[in-house]
Amino acid sequence: MSEIPHHDSVERAPGDRGAGLGLAERDRVRQTVAIYLRLFSERAELDEPAVRALGREALERIDRVAPELGEEIQGIAAGSGVDAELIGALNARTEVLAAGRGECSTVACLGNLTASGQPIGMQTWDWHDALADSWLRWTIDHADGRRVDTLTEAGIVGKIGVSNSGVGVFLNILGHAADGPPIGTPVHVLNRMVLDRADNASAALAILAGAQMSASSAVTVVAADEDGGCVCTVELSPAGPGFVTPDERGLLAHTNHFLASPGSQADVMVRSGPDSVLRLDHARRALAQVAEQPVSEESVLGVLRSHRGGSSAICCHPPDDAGFGDRWATLATIAIEPAQRRMRIRAGGPCGRLPAPAGGTTGSDPGVPVRA
Repeated sequence: MSEIPHHDSVERAPGDRGAGLGLAERDRVRQTVAIYLRLFSERAELDEPAVRALGREALERIDRVAPELGEEIQGIAAGSGVDAELIGALNARTEVLAAGRGECSTVACLGNLTASGQPIGMQTWDWHDALADSWLRWTIDHADGRRVDTLTEAGIVGKIGVSNSGVGVFLNILGHAADGPPIGTPVHVLNRMVLDRADNASAALAILAGAQMSASSAVTVVAADEDGGCVCTVELSPAGPGFVTPDERGLLAHTNHFLASPGSQADVMVRSGPDSVLRLDHARRALAQVAEQPVSEESVLGVLRSHRGGSSAICCHPPDDAGFGDRWATLATIAIEPAQRRMRIRAGGPCGRLPAPAGGTTGSDPGVPVRA
């Protein structure tokens, strides 16, 4: 692809909105479902009937916590011609995989350190390079005037994003000993709920903290206000929420292991992915050096360009001989400035290298402001 695919939704009814996306991105949705079915089989030993059963379970949960998003998912299924239970499983892909290895790194800082006086957050989105042609930017205009801009995978209702209320969210996978069925609130659905519903950071944290989870994730909220903004990571797990706030300078970094209780008491990622500890240490040290001068998006981008650790680095690229399911790559680099209601997406890693799966390449996107 020559540029990041971008779908705008202006439909007022959730089902119509989903159908519009499903129809416009029919091939991409079907490709994404096919790749995940293979991942579910090879990484979680789930055949298609088992995936469908989990998809039905996810749909039931979504209908309870966010019925409007349940309607949207049904619309995506109708528009794309994919069974709704498979779209349900796609939206609960983190919970179905529960949780596998992940490599995302997030950094953020408060407005007292930035040139703009408002917070900024950035992350690498690291995932299987087979899915490098499966993601898109989705901008949603709601009937009540709210606008949501999200980076997601085709067929999934949300992931990383910002709203015109000045609330942004980032996402990192975690792992907890209690992760597993029954399906809780899918974290991708939860992030979309925050973008759709939260008017400020406090409302965002309340939505996140109240969710019942079956797979662990860290959601970092970056929000604008008149006092230099708010930055906070909510560590979600079946054990309940934990909270990580910036240090005394106003800096926050998070990778793929728990930093707070109660999740840290049963963390499994420090055993299966100890590189998370090294990435966190590097991000903290590099961010502290950058913060000696007014921080900008470009200077934070420099923090994320590290290749220390090879395929386990902050900016990661798979070894040539890695097989399907083990080919982790930085598929996108995302910056959010909530005061400007702006999300900027760079395809590929902070270094500029693009993943190139069979069937396509990725491009770049200058960023689209979210209307206030």
